[in-house]
Amino acid sequence: MSNYLVMILCIVPAVYVLFILLNLIRSDRRGAAAAAVSFPLCALLGFLFAKFFYIITMETSNIWYWGEWGPSLSLDPSLFCFVGGGIGVWLGVWLAAKITGYTPAGKLLDRFALPGALLVAGLRMAEIELGSLGTGRFIEVPENSAYLILAVYNRYGEPHVALFVWEAVAAAVIGLLSLRNETGCRPGQRFMTAVFRLCTCQILLENMRSRALMWGFVRVEQLLCAVILMILMLLACAHNTKKQGVVRFLPALYLFLCIAAIIGIEFLRQRSTSRFMGEHGGYLMMAAVLCVILLLYRKQTTGLRLRRPPEDPGRSR
Repeated sequence: MSNYLVMILCIVPAVYVLFILLNLIRSDRRGAAAAAVSFPLCALLGFLFAKFFYIITMETSNIWYWGEWGPSLSLDPSLFCFVGGGIGVWLGVWLAAKITGYTPAGKLLDRFALPGALLVAGLRMAEIELGSLGTGRFIEVPENSAYLILAVYNRYGEPHVALFVWEAVAAAVIGLLSLRNETGCRPGQRFMTAVFRLCTCQILLENMRSRALMWGFVRVEQLLCAVILMILMLLACAHNTKKQGVVRFLPALYLFLCIAAIIGIEFLRQRSTSRFMGEHGGYLMMAAVLCVILLLYRKQTTGLRLRRPPEDPGRSR
């Protein structure tokens, strides 16, 4: 636990230093000031929202009926909601832009896409100090198998999938993809695309975790990711002016059907007597559906661009 806190105290400030530097590199001092203000806001709101979402999803009944506040006040990392913390961090960056008068706020969020993804990657890698919290299922392979390179061992010497490494790599790659030069994008679109990709990947990876926040058989963070995907898709549909009326919201319907397909695949995976379907087959089918979701969002947001890149006022003089 102490090693985990040390890693957090190293990773978080480093990410926000990068955030400030990204603004300074673009000679944007106001953006750098907003990035500096966002650091304490994100740290505070990320912590509070991570605990708040845990309480409302897991402890409401205990507090309401029994008055038990013990787990709700605990600082155990397993008693926090990672997705809820991410929402708090987003709110912190947005508030920093409003407090410092930085407009548009979406521009600051776009610059946070890379640091934010790296923050996710760093926090996931820190889970190496949390035992089984960031691991997947038990690996049944020969002792000298090369597959064990991707494994961590529990207290009994049993290998488990190092899922936190997969999550960290996915987040880092998504962060690098956010650096692609997409001239004329709407402010905030780069950030929303990064969030959409992170949530899409997490739906699959969260399903592989051996420990998770659960409502019966429903994984809470997986459900939250699906809700975020739907909200982002609806926003993309609302901003799409190429189509009018209800027709432009059809991609949101397709997304809903894809999410329903994932639920069906998970039901089949849990009920299947086939080992292939119960393990690799089910995950491959989920991955295929998630690729369709990414393509749907990509197609929907391709048209969300300004007609021409905003001009620099200094050049027109």
